[in-house]
Amino acid sequence: MSERLVELGIRGRLAAADLASGLLARARCARGQTTVEWLAIMVGFTALALVLAGNDVWKQAGQLIADAVESIFGSARDQV
Repeated sequence: MSERLVELGIRGRLAAADLASGLLARARCARGQTTVEWLAIMVGFTALALVLAGNDVWKQAGQLIADAVESIFGSARDQV
C-alpha cells in the first residue's frame, strides 16, 4: 500500500510540473499582449473621462452626492 501512495505522489508531482511548464509557456507566448490590452483600457478610460468632463457630468454628480448627504444629515437632525 505504501508503494502505491509513493507512486501516486510521484505522478501528482509530475502532473503539477507539466501543468506549471505549460502555463509558463503560454505566458511567454502572450507576453506583449498584456501591454496592448492595458494600453487599450487606458485609452478607453481617458476618452470616457474627457467625454464626462465635457458634458459637465462631474459637477452634476457632485451636486447629487452633496444633496444626498445633506438630506441624510438633515433627517438625522430632525429625529434628534
